[in-house]
Amino acid sequence: MIVCVAVVGHQNNPLYIQSFTEADDALKLHHIVHCSLDVVDERVNNPKKSGLTLNETFLGLLYPTENYKVYGYLTNTKVKFILVTTDLDVRDADVRNLKSR
Repeated sequence: MIVCVAVVGHQNNPLYIQSFTEADDALKLHHIVHCSLDVVDERVNNPKKSGLTLNETFLGLLYPTENYKVYGYLTNTKVKFILVTTDLDVRDADVRNLKSR
């Protein structure tokens, strides 16, 4: 289940953050989204190490936490879409197909 969706601008400025949990978790999810931006920058700046190709917009699993998995998309204008899910057994292919729905 998706618990948070964030759209982040090309200068890592938050454009939109929506959490779908209790108000107590909103700050925690905001922090998780912010921390995932470091992983996005690392993958974009080191494409050979991450296996990222130039045409690839799905960044895959950015990192798992104890309760969440964080996935990312990157547009050609460097706008980032971050998804935080509670499904610890979800596959990358399932998340990749979310954009086609």
